[in-house]
Amino acid sequence: MKTVQIPDDLYARAAALAAEDAVSVDRLVAALVNERVSDWERVQIRAGRGSLERLHEVLARVPDVPAEAVDKR
Repeated sequence: MKTVQIPDDLYARAAALAAEDAVSVDRLVAALVNERVSDWERVQIRAGRGSLERLHEVLARVPDVPAEAVDKR
């Protein structure tokens, strides 16, 4: 096992969540890190299927018009 240092305030938040679920902080943090690492791996796989050329093809089809007022906020 490895030791990871996190800010005290973040640890306190994690400890509160772990207590609510009756699990250890280590188990909670491991589960959350695993979830995010899996998410990141999926993003990398999807990014590998794309191409800059295809992006430019798609963007070329978007009309060049001013943004609507609701989109300017």
